[in-house]
Amino acid sequence: MGSAKSAPGEYRYDILMEDADGRNLRLESTRDLDSAWKRFPALAAQYPGARLVLRSRETKDILARTEDN
Repeated sequence: MGSAKSAPGEYRYDILMEDADGRNLRLESTRDLDSAWKRFPALAAQYPGARLVLRSRETKDILARTEDN
């Protein structure tokens, strides 16, 4: 079986918007965590009241989530 690790240059992090049913709409993908951390608050400000999630593609871990309003 192939490795689950990301290849260099691959998108590794997704910023998603969760809907009321828990489904996710991908807003952006980044290659590195630093870029994701920079974009996350900007996108949260762009979509006030929406729940945004920053997730690792590799581990599927949620690294950040905006609060419910």
